[in-house]
Amino acid sequence: YRTEKTSIRMSKSPSLRRIQADIRELALDPSDQYYAHPLENDMFEWHFTIRGAEGTDFEGGIYHGRILLPPEYPYKPPHIIFLTPSGRFETNTKICLSFSAFHPELWQPAWGIRLILEALISFLPTPGDGAIGALDYKPEERRRLAKQSQSFCCPVCGPVETLLPKLDPEKKKSSRSGESAFSKQIAELRRLQQQREGGKKRIPKAKRDKSEDTTNVASKTPAETEPTTNVSTEGKLEEVPELSSDAENDNKKKVDSSTIKSDDKADRNDATVDENNNIPAQDTSEDEPQRLAAVDNRVEGEAEEVVNGFSNLYDPLLNVSILLMLCICVLLLKKAMHLYQELNELRATPIVDTLMEKATSAASSVAASAASSDEL
Repeated sequence: YRTEKTSIRMSKSPSLRRIQADIRELALDPSDQYYAHPLENDMFEWHFTIRGAEGTDFEGGIYHGRILLPPEYPYKPPHIIFLTPSGRFETNTKICLSFSAFHPELWQPAWGIRLILEALISFLPTPGDGAIGALDYKPEERRRLAKQSQSFCCPVCGPVETLLPKLDPEKKKSSRSGESAFSKQIAELRRLQQQREGGKKRIPKAKRDKSEDTTNVASKTPAETEPTTNVSTEGKLEEVPELSSDAENDNKKKVDSSTIKSDDKADRNDATVDENNNIPAQDTSEDEPQRLAAVDNRVEGEAEEVVNGFSNLYDPLLNVSILLMLCICVLLLKKAMHLYQELNELRATPIVDTLMEKATSAASSVAASAASSDEL
């Protein structure tokens, strides 16, 4: 699929118009670090190819994957799936990133396919932090997979090595020294990713440890409790006497009460689980809403520029329609002028005939009067 060889049917749908704008943007300003295109039969499914960043374990690697855009794009984020093993993300799995569908609260309509591709390259060297679809392979294994990725072949796109242009040493140096237009947004996304996934990783662990401890204690009934031995400071074994019936009952009550308290805490933690993704929500700091509001304000200007860029003036179909209407108006104007001239001619013709008739009748009357005067 190549945009220059395929005519794209324009649509009034905001999602399709935005997708077509992304296609034009990537076609007019291509990069040797990434490439993406939609499928011929589905504009909402894209296949992408990215290079591993230099100076990382992914250097020299070529990674292929899919971007699944929602019908509400660009107002909702897409799902991202990697097809090439990298040691950082699972394959054929929807991965959790701060700009994917797992975090719609962080998505901005001003972001598009280009930002997603550049962010993926930037997120490869970052730690997984227990996120969905994340892996933390050893550096040597990632370097091995980077070399192996060059021979990957997509059933739809073909060999991924042919999808990206060859690197030019001069362009390579200039691109290394240049800064991406989305560097600030990507840095902010990386910080939020580490903060959110780090919190999500700690909460289940503490919850799991507490539940395991209470389950193990509650599973032991007084009848099954056996005498245990403790090691004294002198290295001698001391036998612990068995509990009496009253002590056993008190211990059982304490265990039951602790189990109920732990269950209540677990229920409260489960209440904070994300209904869509079943992921426990992390404890956010007090200033996080202010920080998110600052991010929204910063990208609001960019969002307005992007939305204005997709006005009707840039719609080729509408431009052709306007041109045809202008031509029709010019033709109608010429026709109206021609009809007006003919009407004037038609109006002038009866007046001349009337004048000629009056002149003829006047001449005949004068001649008659002259003849009568001669006879007299």
